[in-house]
Amino acid sequence: MSRTTDGCAVGIDPGERWVGVARAGLDSTLALPVGTLDRSAGDGATVQALRDLLGGEQVSALVIGVPLRADGREDVQARAFREFGEALAFALGATCVAQDERFSSHIETETSLAANVDRGRKARSPGRRSVQRQRRERERSHAAAAARILQRWLDSEQGRRAQARVDAEI
Repeated sequence: MSRTTDGCAVGIDPGERWVGVARAGLDSTLALPVGTLDRSAGDGATVQALRDLLGGEQVSALVIGVPLRADGREDVQARAFREFGEALAFALGATCVAQDERFSSHIETETSLAANVDRGRKARSPGRRSVQRQRRERERSHAAAAARILQRWLDSEQGRRAQARVDAEI
């Protein structure tokens, strides 16, 4: 299957049950959260749900978040997530890129706590939340993690392209 360069970049934050999704346009430098998919129906249904979520838009690069170990190597979970991303990319006709996702959840927690302090609010204890609120929070957190993963990749790609232009001028 040929890979295309005429499509968007999609970031995926995979989990055992939930998959966060983010996208960036072909020439965009900004990753935006799109939504969260439920993996429980199987990989085929996940591919179709992703296509539906993207409105049929062509995907050129699928950036999969892989939780590497502290020494930078893959463990069993990271390998499973990478393989899931490769299968998903193949089904979409896209190129799969593994992106280290270590610390992405930790960063989100620190950022949200800092934002509350900056606004003069106390950090609230979770307390009891409705099922609907829990679902919305889960969807936002997975999609936001996917956006951070995709943004890291976009930033690194932009740096590589800029360095290549400088090298070509010399």
